[in-house]
Amino acid sequence: MRRRSILLGLALIFIATSAAAQDRPRFDLEVRRSGAERLPLIMAAPRVESSVEGATAANLDLAHRLVTDLVYSGLFSFSGGLPEGVDAPPYAPQTWQAAKEREPVAEVQLVLSGIRRDEMVLTIRVVEAKRRNQLLGKRYVLDLDHPERQVHHLADSIVRELTGDAGIAQTRILFSRQTETGREIFVVDYDGRNLRQITRNASLNLLPRWAHDGERICYTSYWQGRQRLLVLDGRSGESRMVAEFTGLNFGADWGPQDDELVVTLTRDGNPEIYRIALDGEILARLTFSPAIDCSAVFDPTGNQVAFTSDRRGRPQLFRMSRDGTNRIRLTWEGSYNDNPAWSPNGDRIAYISRREGQFRVFTVEADGSNLQPVTNAADGNNEDCSWAPDGRHLVVTSDRDGARRIWVIDTDTGWARPLTEGLVDDNGPHWSGPPGSSSAR
Repeated sequence: MRRRSILLGLALIFIATSAAAQDRPRFDLEVRRSGAERLPLIMAAPRVESSVEGATAANLDLAHRLVTDLVYSGLFSFSGGLPEGVDAPPYAPQTWQAAKEREPVAEVQLVLSGIRRDEMVLTIRVVEAKRRNQLLGKRYVLDLDHPERQVHHLADSIVRELTGDAGIAQTRILFSRQTETGREIFVVDYDGRNLRQITRNASLNLLPRWAHDGERICYTSYWQGRQRLLVLDGRSGESRMVAEFTGLNFGADWGPQDDELVVTLTRDGNPEIYRIALDGEILARLTFSPAIDCSAVFDPTGNQVAFTSDRRGRPQLFRMSRDGTNRIRLTWEGSYNDNPAWSPNGDRIAYISRREGQFRVFTVEADGSNLQPVTNAADGNNEDCSWAPDGRHLVVTSDRDGARRIWVIDTDTGWARPLTEGLVDDNGPHWSGPPGSSSAR
């Protein structure tokens, strides 16, 4: 897809800080520990040093967007409420407001200046709440009508500076949506803003997957009446065919170098798993079974492949080496287990499991141990899970409020928020790579 051309580019000018980088504190959140408390922050009243019409309202909106990004990270809360005119994050969990007895660790200050609406300067300072030492200082040149990229970058910078971890505010999510003419592929920012349709072939388009380089998207399409695998170039917006074998061609996942795909084909009869090159050449057939083998995904190293098979009677998760050897079974509970998704560091696998007639999300470690529920019976049906690059959040298809929409789940707390809205029919979400990859821009 085409990237938005930002006026003057993303102008980042570092402001001198009052403390040397090596002296700045990092706050240990233990973010992988269930129930970890959020770091309390203070949002100072945003200041405006400009006579540009609408600058005050725009600065309040910038503060709202920043607060939303920090709350959605799962890492921060805010003490003492928000300044007058700054709206609370939509769908925010109760924990976004810090408990009164918890002392804030830092204060966030915003100053908006400039003489042209499309060339304003946003100055940000983050200072320690007690000692008032500056922890972070940045200046952004932005267009008040399109500030999304700069605010998301700013939020991720705060996450990095205060915790040492990468944020997710610059990421995006692909999914398939039913339209009047077919199912098309859409993309949306991680916070639900900036929704765009990226295929328009009036066909059935399913299972979009970002390449690691963020420039390409592989998906299954029934364009021109036949199932095939296509790759869409994000720069040109054009799609080209990768595989059109006899029978089914579906469920592709990119190898870590983006030079191969693991797919399910029925070219030899029943569904089997293959590795193919981007020109459609068969590199290896990985499974040889009369059963149905599908939903194959590479681990982050490309050395392991998780997949679904009913070779033991009912669909269960298995793992094998990239050459098809060393197969082991990972799941033993549930009548139907599918849709494995490796966490970014490869230590866990999320998947969907049918329990008492309902699809729920679980995780296991890479060897199948330590089964953990992510959703429960009260959360409705949840399918099609995909990890955020922070290894904490999952995006799923859920009907928990009636319509089949895309939701984001914090696996550390269980809190969920809708990503798409309305009476829609969405499915097959896939989260983009970490900030800095093209797919996250």
